[in-house]
Amino acid sequence: MKRIRYCRTNNLKQIFLAFGFIYFFLRFIVMIEISIFKIKGYYENLNMPLTILLYAIILAAIIFIMICFRKFYTLYDDNTITYYNKVLHREKSFDFDKAKLAVFGSRGVSFYASDDGKKQGEEPLFFVPFFRGGIIDAIEINDLFKALKDREGMRVIKEFTVLPGYGKPWYIVKIIYGFLAVIAMVQCATPLALVIVLFKNH
Repeated sequence: MKRIRYCRTNNLKQIFLAFGFIYFFLRFIVMIEISIFKIKGYYENLNMPLTILLYAIILAAIIFIMICFRKFYTLYDDNTITYYNKVLHREKSFDFDKAKLAVFGSRGVSFYASDDGKKQGEEPLFFVPFFRGGIIDAIEINDLFKALKDREGMRVIKEFTVLPGYGKPWYIVKIIYGFLAVIAMVQCATPLALVIVLFKNH
């Protein structure tokens, strides 16, 4: 069985999310210090169980966004292909012999029952998405393309020159994430200073 995995959109996105995690974790530490040191004017209005629950949800959500691309993948051999969604504990399989057309489009790979199925408005029999918590591995999806091109009785169409997620527009997204990462890093300074000040003064 051959595997098609997903990888990170870009490293700057991960850095941005990491600083987001650090920011909320530092704020959580501030809340803990307020509770332990009983800081007047803040301690009285602090609902600690709700605070812990809120920050636990936020931190868990950030971690999930950072690693969720690992929960999706596709396996295939000469006869069948299976898409796995481990987040929802679902999987869907498809027999290549049922398809006469495979279209590599902007969102993913669609399989149709007839060799002109897309033009006729048919619903795809099976779909492999290019984006699931990250972008699809370029080498592995290219291996699928080559394997399908070699199959008799299946027409294969590629509607792009550069695989979606890897072209020049995505460099702009990368720059935006880099800018957001710098902002998130700067924002971490305030809660970090509060953590240090509260610790030193108590």
